[in-house]
This record gives sequence, C-alpha cells and structure tokens, in this order.
Amino acid sequence: MKPVLLISAQFCLFIFALSTQALAGTCRFTELRLNSQSAVNNFDASCTSVIGNISIAGADITDLAPLAGVATIDGTLTIQNNTILPNLKQLANLTSTKNLLIYNNDLLTDLSGLEGLTSNSGSIHIRFHKNLTSLTGLNNLATARIFYITDNALLENLDGLASLTTITDVLMISLNKSLVNLEGLNNLSNVSRILIGENDLLKDLTGLSSLTSVSYQMHVSSNKSLTSLAGLPTSISMSELYISDNNLLTDLTGLQSIGYVYWLVISDSKGLGSLNGLNNLNSATNFIIRNNPLLTDLSGLDNLTNIGWIQITGNAELKSLDGLGAGEQSNSETGRISASLAIGGLAITNNPKLTMCAIEPVCIFIRQSTASISGNGIGCESQAAVQSSCGSLPVTLAHFSATDENQQAILKWATTDESNSSAFEIERSLDAKAWLKIGEHAAKGESTQLVNYQWTDIHPLDGLNYYRLKMVDRDGTYSYSQKRMLRFELNQASTFIYPNPVSDFLFVKNARNITWLSITDLRGKIIFETKKVPSEGLSIERIATGLYHVQITTQGGEVKTESIAIY
Repeated sequence: MKPVLLISAQFCLFIFALSTQALAGTCRFTELRLNSQSAVNNFDASCTSVIGNISIAGADITDLAPLAGVATIDGTLTIQNNTILPNLKQLANLTSTKNLLIYNNDLLTDLSGLEGLTSNSGSIHIRFHKNLTSLTGLNNLATARIFYITDNALLENLDGLASLTTITDVLMISLNKSLVNLEGLNNLSNVSRILIGENDLLKDLTGLSSLTSVSYQMHVSSNKSLTSLAGLPTSISMSELYISDNNLLTDLTGLQSIGYVYWLVISDSKGLGSLNGLNNLNSATNFIIRNNPLLTDLSGLDNLTNIGWIQITGNAELKSLDGLGAGEQSNSETGRISASLAIGGLAITNNPKLTMCAIEPVCIFIRQSTASISGNGIGCESQAAVQSSCGSLPVTLAHFSATDENQQAILKWATTDESNSSAFEIERSLDAKAWLKIGEHAAKGESTQLVNYQWTDIHPLDGLNYYRLKMVDRDGTYSYSQKRMLRFELNQASTFIYPNPVSDFLFVKNARNITWLSITDLRGKIIFETKKVPSEGLSIERIATGLYHVQITTQGGEVKTESIAIY
C-alpha cells in the first residue's frame, strides 16, 4: 500500500504546482484605489490579468510603469482627476477591459498607449479633458457597446477611430466645443443609438459616410453652427430620427437617403424654412413637426404615401400644408389617379397663420375619422371648419405636373370631380413665396369623370420657376394646388437685361446701340417705351409688381425679347 500512497501524493503535488503556476499572473481586487504615485509604485508588477476594478486618481501621479504588465482587466479601469499625468503610454500591453473610464486628466493630449484595445463589452468614456486634441491610441478599436466622447474642449475631429465599425448600443458625441466634423468615424457602419449634440462648431455630419444602419435612434440637437445634415451615405436604414434646436439649419439637405422611419421629429429649429431633404421619405409611423418658427409650408414631403400619425403644431409662420403628400399614385383597376398620401392619425394645432388645411389627404381622413384641429387660422381652426372647406372645394385635383420641353414649361393637370368650378389661374414664383398670375384656363364646371388640362409657359425665367394652380369656384372661393418646380438653363449669351428679377433700376447691355425699348405686360399692353436707354439704368419703380416682356430694337434692326420679373 505504501508505494501507491506515495505515487498519489506526488501526483497531487504536481497538480498543485501547475495550478499555482497558472494563477501566478492573476490578481483579484474588489476595488483597488491607486490614489497617489506611491500607491501606484506598490502595485504588484507581476499582475498580468486583473479580476476586479482599478481606479487611478491622484494629484501627483505621473508614472504608470508598474502597471505595464497588465494585459486584461475583467472589470472597470478608471483613470480620472490626474492633473499631471502626461500620457498613457505605459499601458501598451493592455488588450481588454470590461469598462474603460477616462475623465478629467488635464495634461492628456491623446490616448497613445491604448493601441492594444480591439473591442469593449461594456462602456468607454472619454470625457472632461482640457487639452485632448486627438483620440490617437484607440486606432485598433473595432467594436464597443457604449462609447461617450463628451466635454473635450480642444478636440477638433475624431481621428484615431479609423478601425471602429460597430457600436452595439450608444455612441454619444456632445459638448465638444471645438469639434468641426466627425472625420475619424469614416468606417463606422452600424450603431444602435447615436447622439450628436451641443458641439458648438460642428457644421455638418461629414465623417458618417459609411453609416448604413441606425437600428434604434439618431439625435442631432443643439449644435449652434450646424448648417447642413450632409455627410450621411446615399443608403441608410433608420428607425427613429430626432432633429431639434439646430438654429442655423435652413433645410434638411442630407436626409435624401431616408425612405422610412418609425419616429421622425423635426422641432425647435429657429432657422428652418423648408423640409427639402426629406424628398425621398415615403413612409413614417409617427411624425412630429413642432415649433419651427420660419416654416411656411411642407414642401419636401411630396413623396410621402403613408403616415401612421402626424402632429403639426406650434409653427408660427406656417400658412399652408402645401407639399404634404403631393406625389401621384395610379389605380391600375380604374385608371384614375388619386391622392397618394394615407393618414392614420392627425393633429394640427397652434399654427396661428395656417388657413389652408383642406388638402386632399386631410379631407379624406376627416371624412372618416376624428382629428385634433385647434388654434390655427380661420378656415383651419377646427375639424368642422376644415370639413366645410373640403366640402366647398371647386374641384378634386387628381394630379398636377410640370415638365421642361424645348425651354418651355408644360403644365398638365387632371380633375376627378368638379362642382361649380370656374377657372384655373396659373401662378408662378421665383422663390415659392411671392406668387404672380401668369395665365388662366377655363374649368369644365361640372364633372364626375377624369378631365385633363394643359397650359404652356412659353417664357419661363432663367433658373428656378415654381408653379401652382389657383382653383376658383363660381362664387369666388378658391383653393391652391401643390407646387411644382422646374429649373431652366437659358442661353445666357442672349440675355441683354439685368438684374432679373429687378426692383429699382434695370440695366441694358450695349445701351448706346438700342434705338427702341418697350416693356409690355402679359396681355400685350405697353407699360413703358423709350427710344433712348440711359447707361445709368432705367428706373422701373413706378411699374407695378409682376411679370413683363422687354423688347429692344438695335441700330442694325435686330429685335430681341426677354421676360422679366419686377418685385
């Protein structure tokens, strides 16, 4: 029996030796606080794997060399309030931590020393640094769960994050007062939530060109210098989008890739005058347009076909719902073209200048359902008022289009129902705000069939031309169609008058060679004529606002005609 017992004892000693050797580099701490250079110096340099939390925070800490052997930390590494710590280069062997919190280290200019980190399963916080100018050091970080980059006063971009492709929960970029762009995130493709706020110098979203999926939320808010949302890729899927309190943002250019959102909130942006940029949005489950004081209509939402619920509230200058679901949709069974937007729920409140709510999608909704409508202008102050306007519309407009054919604007429209209709007045604008009547077409009057109409603007102006129809009833009531826009690139060599449009003085090229000039209205009536054109310009201040034709005859007998807008 003794030889057997001896062998057993030797085997147990061998196993114990192996276990001791395997655990030699592993150190366990519940909460190790290194609050001075002396405490750092006393750290066991043989520790390569730490289980537990380490906090490094001390006013005299300058050297992290005793931690140089640490490769993994199964817990939280906090480095904070180290006022004279120059860098993190002595952490070069660190390959993983569960959480990495780096706060308020006054002398840090970058994160060199963290190149070994490739992924993080918990949180990374880079916050409250006075002199941090670069995220160099995180160059190999590919994935993270939660990543905060906030309150770094001198950080101008996000260079150093070139390997980052995925954030499984939230990426927050906020309160970085010097951040001018998001360069450095160029390879980020997937994120659950991204919050971009209160970065005072951020002008656009340049740097997010690879972002293809925001599976939960994107917030862009309170960025004082943001003038554009450009920077997003041409294809992106997004569940919820919140744009708020970016006061230099005038439109939503940059969001052209958005086709569907579950939640969309556009709010509290003092400079926002247009929703252009959402032109490809076709469906939204919930949509709020709130407290945008310069917004006058809803142009940009033409291609919406389905809204689960929409709230339009507190927009002080909103005058019409023009642009909301103005696209066309054909019914293959009947061949008729109908209003393309379906609304599931509707609230229109506290828009004091909004007087025109009786657009086809709204009329269809309130015939079948109850909307919350109050606090708007006359004609849109209640559901009953809107229903009255819907019932009195002279026509049901099926579609309205404008096309450029041989430098002329061909306007086509059709009605599916007319009752007591009188005429269609054609109006044109250079800015979609000030409108002038340029023509008229008689209406059918009474019809329940599809009736097609066409009218041609033979003298469009160079540049943008906006068109709309004023649909007039025999009793004088009227409603407006949606707007259509065309851009004309006319032969500039033939232009002989400038500026156009004009408000005070009209100048004519080669004025000395002109023997006769006339200005006529659209009916052909001569408003002004002269045989001598002064080189200092013609005063047109006494001519009423409107569209006119200018005709000149040169000394060689050549006759030229050009259209002009006086405002």
